[in-house]
Amino acid sequence: MPYDNKRINGPDSSISYQYHSKANLKTYEDKLKELFQQENELRVDGRRNTEARKMFLKSGVISQAKGSAYIELGNTKVIVAVYDPREIPKQNKYSALGELFCDFKFSSFASKKRRSPQTDSEEQSLALSMKRSLMPVVCRHEFPNFQVDIFANVIQDDGSVLGAAITCAGLALADAGIPMYDIITSTTVGIIDNKIILDPNAAEEDVCNNGFGDQEHGIIVMSRLSTHDQISELWQSGFIHLDTLQSANKLLLETTQEIVPIIKKILVKKIVKSIKETERNDESAK
Repeated sequence: MPYDNKRINGPDSSISYQYHSKANLKTYEDKLKELFQQENELRVDGRRNTEARKMFLKSGVISQAKGSAYIELGNTKVIVAVYDPREIPKQNKYSALGELFCDFKFSSFASKKRRSPQTDSEEQSLALSMKRSLMPVVCRHEFPNFQVDIFANVIQDDGSVLGAAITCAGLALADAGIPMYDIITSTTVGIIDNKIILDPNAAEEDVCNNGFGDQEHGIIVMSRLSTHDQISELWQSGFIHLDTLQSANKLLLETTQEIVPIIKKILVKKIVKSIKETERNDESAK
């Protein structure tokens, strides 16, 4: 990726003041006790273990893109843009199926630690997971020898960014009019200390990723096609027993299905608005 000479960057070694706070100096055991051992059995933000954060979705937020969408999942904020199919660059042979190009990028101010403008290994891994999730849902035979560009930008990272980006990308593809087999939704669970927590925030993800010993810990992200009832991607990290994995998958299936009516409502609203505008233009032409 070429370096942007017009970008005014801060020092690469700059560290957020939050890293020097007393909360950041707590040990792993203290963080675990604070997050998951409340007297009322609720998480710090007042949610139950099987309760997700409030979600906000909107389509058509970028006028220059063919299709776009914006999602807020608590304090996690992601925006996705989809552009018209174009010829696959540097392609010497005919491809019967179209391709998807996915770019996943964190804004430099998205998390506590400042992000570099250059794409790092974590962003490449997340982009690959997003591509694997979206490939089965797009009718790639409709645009042979062409590719669709999908750009996801994380504005604020407060956990569960991959699941939020995949759900947002599915809505952006539908907004762009890209032929699709189904609606795709995605959600995240975290496992720690024999607990399954739905839609973990950044603090909870940090604890789930840093378990030790024989203690179960990790993150699972599931992407699902609702009508076909098919799983397009299951991303997992950490150490998780099979029984726990099965219980987590059951919770993920239920949660992904609950997001579908929200996306359908947004798409129906867009179609109704488009029909009304067409009728209005026809009346003006007469």
